[in-house]
Amino acid sequence: MDPQNSNSERMTRQQYRQQSKGDDSEERRRTFSSQSRATQKIEEEQLTSEQKMHRLRRRLNVAIVALVIAIIIVYLILFFVK
Repeated sequence: MDPQNSNSERMTRQQYRQQSKGDDSEERRRTFSSQSRATQKIEEEQLTSEQKMHRLRRRLNVAIVALVIAIIIVYLILFFVK
């Protein structure tokens, strides 16, 4: 049994080539879109990591200032209360 005869309609070479080109272009679009998605994801991860670092730096600075103020207050209390 011939696989081409099993089809209800035989395709010409030109039709087959057009169908093959259409499949290739669709595959290229999928590859391109997945590459661009991967690129976007990497950029998004970098931005979020930079934002996280900025937020962490700010929190650490606030914590350091709060500790310095607390130490000064404790020394003042110990100095004036005998």
